[in-house]
This record gives sequence, C-alpha cells and structure tokens, in this order.
Amino acid sequence: HYTCMVDLFSRAGCLNEAEELLQTIQPDIMGWTSLLTACRTYGNVDLGRRCFDQIVQLNPNDASGYVLMSNIYANACMWEDAGKIEDLRKCAGAWKK
Repeated sequence: HYTCMVDLFSRAGCLNEAEELLQTIQPDIMGWTSLLTACRTYGNVDLGRRCFDQIVQLNPNDASGYVLMSNIYANACMWEDAGKIEDLRKCAGAWKK
C-alpha cells in the first residue's frame, strides 16, 4: 500500500513527499522506481539520482533504473552523465529487454 501512496504522490508532482514516505518505510525497488519515473516526468535530476542510487543498492542487475536515469540525464542535456550511466549498466550486466 505504501508503494501506491508513493505512486500517487509522484504522479501529483509531490516528489519530496513521496521521498519522505519512502524513507520512513522499508521501501522496495518498486517504490523507488515509481519515484524515479516521476523524476523523469518532472525533470528532477537531483532526486532522480538519489532514487537511482537506492535502486542500484537494492538490485544492481535491474536495467530499468539505469535506463530511466540515463533518460533523465539526456533530457537535461547532461550527455556525459547519461553515457556514464549506460557504462555502469553494461558493467553491472543489466541488459535491456
């Protein structure tokens, strides 16, 4: 149920509230991925990076976090950072399906 609340906050643009909720519970990868997706939608690079770091800690082989973070950097014209995330994805063996 907490993941649903995180998703609702995220979709409403209340990204900080969603992050605070995630920090008060034992979040799973779905909660952080939901918030990371909202960061892409709203162009929040800094929060996106914090979400990405949490996702990689929980499951470094999940490609979705790498792809989303790379897209956030690319949308912000941060090409070098986007390339670094792609390199990290390949090193981790997280392949896109």
